[in-house]
Amino acid sequence: MSFKIKKIFYARSRILLNFASVLVVFTFMSCDNHPHFNNSTEAIEACHKFLLKYRDMKDASTNDLAENISDWLELQDSAYSAFSRDSSVTLHSPIALAYFTTADSVRIELKRIAMARPRTLKDVMYLKIYTAKEREKVRESAEWKATVKFYKELDKRNCYPNLPVTLSAYNELFRNAKDIKKGKQLRDFIVEEDRCFRSVMRYLSAVPQDRLKDLTAKTSVVFDKFYNAVGIQHRQVDEQTMILLIMRFNRRIIENAEACRADINNNFKLDEAQRANYRWMLIQPYLTLDSFSSAALTDKQIDSLLDIAEDLPGLLNALDDKETNNNKAQEVTKVLGNYFLNSYIQSIL
Repeated sequence: MSFKIKKIFYARSRILLNFASVLVVFTFMSCDNHPHFNNSTEAIEACHKFLLKYRDMKDASTNDLAENISDWLELQDSAYSAFSRDSSVTLHSPIALAYFTTADSVRIELKRIAMARPRTLKDVMYLKIYTAKEREKVRESAEWKATVKFYKELDKRNCYPNLPVTLSAYNELFRNAKDIKKGKQLRDFIVEEDRCFRSVMRYLSAVPQDRLKDLTAKTSVVFDKFYNAVGIQHRQVDEQTMILLIMRFNRRIIENAEACRADINNNFKLDEAQRANYRWMLIQPYLTLDSFSSAALTDKQIDSLLDIAEDLPGLLNALDDKETNNNKAQEVTKVLGNYFLNSYIQSIL
């Protein structure tokens, strides 16, 4: 299954008015492990049985909730597959109405179960990872395995010995950067960029804020040009390039959060602007990782995200420049957990 088609489909399938488009797109997809329905009526009946099963459920552990949500997402995909083979199904047909009514009720019940007990950021991250529709196919793909190997090789490259050398190398990288138009050019750029980025993370607390902004801006210029080229000549971008970019994003935001945690635990002196940036960088992974990005995470990255989420109350507390206690930080992360859980439920179901 094409990564691009999958991402488009899952985005569109959340919009009721695009129901007809979903039926068309789904004809190009295969879901070998999903339930199979011979016709639309069977699909609707299965959705209704699922709804009845969860109406009486009062609560669920995070692990069980992840399984419940995954079951529903698989059932949805199989239902779409049945609808796509039925020429009588249109946006305003009785089948479509029955499906939308049942699906809305299922979402209400699963959200009720999800919110029945407090969920931490670690819980929310666990749900995002283990309910990602694409997870199994992505991790089984040759593209994902090749990209994991690619980044493991980059980990073997030593960081630069100090901050001045790092910043000089980063500036040299941008000075020599040419417009990226092909996958090989992208990989060649990432090889050096990754070394520079990991080196900056090592000296993060010592990097002036204006230099960080400058590096961010220059990075944006390079990749904006690439994305614009993709928009004009999208055939040049294959699945290998797409997964390379997704895993680059994952790698950077996780390394960012890990660097912040290390600096805080090492009691590095941070000014007000740095503390604000560190708060954002610690929270960023839990806000920005979508279903496809979550599916592409390695086991090591998953462990890191879950560990940081568990440490987050203490980390945020350490960043507060006022006299406070851990109860306040716990309350903040509780609010964040509820907010991210609501956002996650709205986006996934």
